[in-house]
Parts: sequence; C-alpha cells; structure tokens
Amino acid sequence: MDIAVEDVAARWVRAWTTGRTTDLFKLLAAAPVIETNLDPDGDFIELLTDYAAALESIAVFSQTVLDRRVAIVYDCTLAGETFRLAEFLTVNAAGLVVEVRRVYDLNAVERLMPQLLLEQ
Repeated sequence: MDIAVEDVAARWVRAWTTGRTTDLFKLLAAAPVIETNLDPDGDFIELLTDYAAALESIAVFSQTVLDRRVAIVYDCTLAGETFRLAEFLTVNAAGLVVEVRRVYDLNAVERLMPQLLLEQ
C-alpha cells in the first residue's frame, strides 16, 4: 500500500507541534537517518517536543513534495519574534519517515531558548 507523502507530512507536523510523542514514534521507521544542527547527539523526539513546547506558535510557511520527499518551512514565534525552521523528510511507501533533516535558526535558539543549548 502506497501511503501519500502529503498525509504523512500532515500527521508529522501535527504530532511534533502538539507534543504527541507516541504519534511521532508511530511515524518513524525502525532506524531512521536523523540529522540536525541542534544537539545532533541528543534524544531527537525529546528535542522536537521541547522545541515545540518553548514556542508561542508554529505554522507551516511552505511545503513542497517531490516523489517521496517533503520539504517543510515553519514560521516559529516566541517573544514576539518570528524565525524559521526548515525540515526535510523522506517517506517510504509504507508511510514511515526514513530520513529527517532539520535546520534550526541557531541565532534565534541562542537568543530566545538558550535552555535548549544548555541541555546539550
């Protein structure tokens, strides 16, 4: 069964932005490739939920799907400042995320969420 990448992306966004860790684990393949410029050796799921919990709002700014890959750019807001987060997912035919690449605005994280850097 070939699951639509757009559906997986929508479920992924909903899960991490609302802190639903169980849903995130259900969407991840058994051994996903994960790359991030924020705490690359830390617990990825914990980082996602901590990041989301620290923000006032998160909205999808743009989303592009090409084959089994999706690029999502988010507008993140905290303390009246909006900054971006870019995320790149690769989804297999079963609807599981096999690769995640996240690029955080480290200047914004350092300024507005230094506790996320201290946990590293």
